Amino acid sequence: MSLKDKLDQNTEALLSKIDKITDDQFHSNPDEVTWTPAQVLEHLYRSEFGVPKLFTGETKVESDRDSETIVEKMRVQFLDINKRLKAKGVILPGNEKRSKEELTSNFRSLREKITAMADQYEGSEVCTSFEHPIYGYLTREEWIHFNIYHTERHMSQIDRILARL
Repeated sequence: MSLKDKLDQNTEALLSKIDKITDDQFHSNPDEVTWTPAQVLEHLYRSEFGVPKLFTGETKVESDRDSETIVEKMRVQFLDINKRLKAKGVILPGNEKRSKEELTSNFRSLREKITAMADQYEGSEVCTSFEHPIYGYLTREEWIHFNIYHTERHMSQIDRILARL
């Protein structure tokens, strides 16, 4: 399966999960420190909002880059739900109550844009206009892997939230 197909499948899995959540559940959390499913979706959107700009920004070629190791590190770190990761800054969700329709539409549109751009640009070039806080500068393909694993992590989080409601 191509990376683009994996991204599409990941998008559909998340939005299918969100679609099955009632509006009450979408805006509910089991305690004061846990995000609502709405806030999780907003966080995912905020985390990926700058990706199209990265894809069109400055890049460089690193012929000796070991992308497989970087992607495997992401996979291991993001899919370990026992390890707590802390979001900060612009990727934090707000407290404004947004509708499920608005948030899912925004996320779907952004993912469609990223998917289309995956075909337009060389995936192995390193994007140099923003350094990921954990992994440093990433290639376009590594950013897509990040989006997938980050989303998988948060789909698991949504399941845990719903189980506690």
